[in-house]
Amino acid sequence: MQQLNFSDIFNKSFVAMQSGIDKFTIADIVVNLTVTFLVGLFIFFVYKKTFKGVLYQKSFNVSLITISMVVTLIIMTISGNLVLSLGMVGALSIVRFRTPIKDPIDLVFIFWAITVGIANGVGYFNISIIGSLLITIVLFVMSKKPSAEKPYLLVMQIPHDKKESDIVELVKNSVSNYELKSKTINPSYYEITSEVRLKEKSSTFLNELYEKMGVKKATLISYSGDLEQA
Repeated sequence: MQQLNFSDIFNKSFVAMQSGIDKFTIADIVVNLTVTFLVGLFIFFVYKKTFKGVLYQKSFNVSLITISMVVTLIIMTISGNLVLSLGMVGALSIVRFRTPIKDPIDLVFIFWAITVGIANGVGYFNISIIGSLLITIVLFVMSKKPSAEKPYLLVMQIPHDKKESDIVELVKNSVSNYELKSKTINPSYYEITSEVRLKEKSSTFLNELYEKMGVKKATLISYSGDLEQA
């Protein structure tokens, strides 16, 4: 059996590039990009329906479609050509992406879009379509499952002439869970930040804090679980 070394593979790559054997026709390019766009559009609607964050960003969702199409173009460009593959890897290695991904599920959608682009770039439409359908089923099933009560941040500004312990006790009795996060002392008031979980999604105790307990300000904030991202 004939053995291939790196030099042989490199030479064959040059032959393929010069002869045009691995080049895609216009029809192939149009079909690959069209299927990628349709699957990307499917991902767009799945993301929109399953989004559970605080602020929906349409620009991020649109970028999922464009990511899949760009990856398809890249894969078609380097398909079957070692020289272009190495060049593309070198070019992409110098690109740095600094956009923070706060929700881990967003990272899943990014990898999903990239995978679709790779599969469609080499014509494996069955992988991208069937795989997307199965991923969608998993996402919808898991999103419908009951989860623990949603956490909130409660920020209270308590004047120095009010009894802090009574106010905190009222909050603890009004919520299902109370956990102190931070406490700041200012010249005119205390600022207390705590994580709470509401009982039956009721926030009426905020009115009582303001009207009866004399709290200067009480703010309830929905957050993802990390104080830094609130």
